[in-house]
Amino acid sequence: MYYETSDFNLAGYLYATGFKLAAHRVDGPQTIFCFDKTDTLLQNVENYFNLSAMINPLRYGSVLKIMKNIIYQKDNNYYDNKRMFNQQRKIN
Repeated sequence: MYYETSDFNLAGYLYATGFKLAAHRVDGPQTIFCFDKTDTLLQNVENYFNLSAMINPLRYGSVLKIMKNIIYQKDNNYYDNKRMFNQQRKIN
């Protein structure tokens, strides 16, 4: 089961805190980001919306660039995130 969000900044935060992007898809003008739904992920979502989330700002900025690449890539409906995971290794 997935946790899905079209909130770009939330998706970037989740990705930057170590949650793997399981899939993404385009729905009209929005990109929907999908993460495996766990209790830990839901707690991080709650922390994000309660303004109690902590993250390294340089890491977060790097992840947002990767997320923008995902949104604007030519084939925006791929579910094989190997390219993205290779980029993730560069920032870890």
